[in-house]
Amino acid sequence: EEEKKHLEFLNQLKQYDPKEEQAEKEGLDDRKDPFSSLFPGEDDDQRHGSQSPSVAAQQGGYEIPARLRTLHNLVIQYASQGRYEVAVPLCKQALEDLEKSSGHSHPDVATMLNILALVYRDQNKYKEATDLLNDALDIREQTLGGEHPAVAATLNNLAVLYGKRGKYTEAEPLCKRALEIREKVLGTNHPDVAKQLNNLALLCQNQGKFEEVEQYYQRALHIYQTRLGPDDPNVAKTKNNLANAYLKQGKYQQAEELYKEILSSHDLELATRRGDETRTRAGRDGQPDLVRALMGAALGAGLGGLLVEPLLGLQKVHSSIPGNSS
Repeated sequence: EEEKKHLEFLNQLKQYDPKEEQAEKEGLDDRKDPFSSLFPGEDDDQRHGSQSPSVAAQQGGYEIPARLRTLHNLVIQYASQGRYEVAVPLCKQALEDLEKSSGHSHPDVATMLNILALVYRDQNKYKEATDLLNDALDIREQTLGGEHPAVAATLNNLAVLYGKRGKYTEAEPLCKRALEIREKVLGTNHPDVAKQLNNLALLCQNQGKFEEVEQYYQRALHIYQTRLGPDDPNVAKTKNNLANAYLKQGKYQQAEELYKEILSSHDLELATRRGDETRTRAGRDGQPDLVRALMGAALGAGLGGLLVEPLLGLQKVHSSIPGNSS
């Protein structure tokens, strides 16, 4: 019966299919998911159109219906094309249908509210997105319980939206609560906990709470290194975030050490790909010119705006990493 409903739902969606050539459609796969950098770790399995039994078990037995996962992926496609005139009505119609069939206070309705919030967020409609996420949070807390992973995901999204609006003091407790839930459900050394720590560190950094910032980034770094290995891209991204925090405090030596590690690791990776042993040795033994230029600018002129471009440059090197400092 569920499969039949899914097939009927897919047939209904055909009217929204874009008319571009197939080659252009395939090119969408190479575009960045416009939501991934803002909502790290949020419904990753839903985003990829699948949900493993282990994930469903972690979610307290609640599994997002296949038709909603399909709709989510389709909406992301339209949003990545800037086709909000299709994405928004599609979400609203699906939301209306769900409310008619299941009632407003249903987990599937909360999932749909989250999807629509993502679309509004991508349009910089933060107020509308925040209202939808607050509604989704109420539904998920009532139907799934206050310590459910889906509640943590919505709390994280709310925290990021408040952060985007400069409301850091409102965002911080939401982020902390999401962290507590994920620690309890997933364990204190899970990579998703590290993602949440990165978000919390950024919120604290925007409030000048650098002691807490360092603690959160260092803990996230330890999780990534021990669970995913020293060469995982998230290690370099977190080192970059921590180095940025050091620079803002004038801790140039600590920042330099981290930048050298990042650039050396990147240099070694390039050398390995090219089979260039000379470049490999230089990566191990030499101090990269970019580090000297970067630290010279910092020491000679203070932070100011001089370090913005080098920092952005380092982030672009690892642009494929799911972001946590947007």
